[in-house]
Amino acid sequence: MPNILIALGANLGDRGETLQQAIEQLAAMPELTLLAQSELLVTKPVGGPSGQPDFLNSAAKFSTELTPEEVHQRLIDVEQNHGRVRVQRWGARKLDLDLLLYDEQLINTAQLTVPHPRMSFRRFVMQPAAEVAAEMRHPDLNTTIGEIWQHLSQSPPVVEIAALPGPAVKQLCDSVQSELGESFVSCANFSWASSSSKEALLQSARKAADTSAIDRSLPPGNGVTILPWWYGLASILQQATVPKIDPAFAPRLTIYWNRPDNTFGDTEKNWWSQEEKNGLQAQLAQAVQENVRTPRLWLDGNDLPSAVTEAAAAIQAMQG
Repeated sequence: MPNILIALGANLGDRGETLQQAIEQLAAMPELTLLAQSELLVTKPVGGPSGQPDFLNSAAKFSTELTPEEVHQRLIDVEQNHGRVRVQRWGARKLDLDLLLYDEQLINTAQLTVPHPRMSFRRFVMQPAAEVAAEMRHPDLNTTIGEIWQHLSQSPPVVEIAALPGPAVKQLCDSVQSELGESFVSCANFSWASSSSKEALLQSARKAADTSAIDRSLPPGNGVTILPWWYGLASILQQATVPKIDPAFAPRLTIYWNRPDNTFGDTEKNWWSQEEKNGLQAQLAQAVQENVRTPRLWLDGNDLPSAVTEAAAAIQAMQG
């Protein structure tokens, strides 16, 4: 039978009792067999409205005879039995149940995405998940839960933005820094922000390629450094093969951002045509998909305010 991994969380009511009851209710279903459950983890709320109580988080591994869609519906049923009402995204809740993994299946429908798209960088998810399912594989990243948790715990706190360069990328970094505070986040600078020609951009790309590995390898104290540059972007811009990165130098989080057209200004119009831009974006998406085996956030077509919200929440969750 397939093995599944479920994340549990609550920050309203008797949180510990609620999580235990939820696991027992799932285990009582004849199509689900409980294999392991983690200890409870106290965590701070991430991304939602201020003033929320702390969460209790846990994870549980089951074997099942149900399809992914049937498991998803069972989780919704248990949530509703505990009074869960979905009113506000990332808001306070009596019970939150997420299907993280269903064996090594990749599922992307209107109702369900598996693996959970934000699991890999969330410490409150990965720590209990690694406790009960370190050997399970994340099929999109092609690595184990234990390896992802080890990277999240031990890598330098560096975030790289995989996006076509331009002022909007620097604005994303600056806005995240403003939202989270300069004591928590700092933004590195790259000279491409003022490049006026394609040749100047490529020269900046070559320079960034030579220096970014050094930048990634230096832990910036207790804060997070955001690089508005992905390590393989220079190769993409120069139509070269993206080199493999040493996992020891991989950023803690890679944020892929497929920027919408309204984030490209006059500066970028001097760099490439619409056709060239679309081709580079497709190459960048493929390169990130093939090369990044560490936590990543995928932003496909998000406008700037939405990208800032998602990136800030991801960085908070990454740091715990």
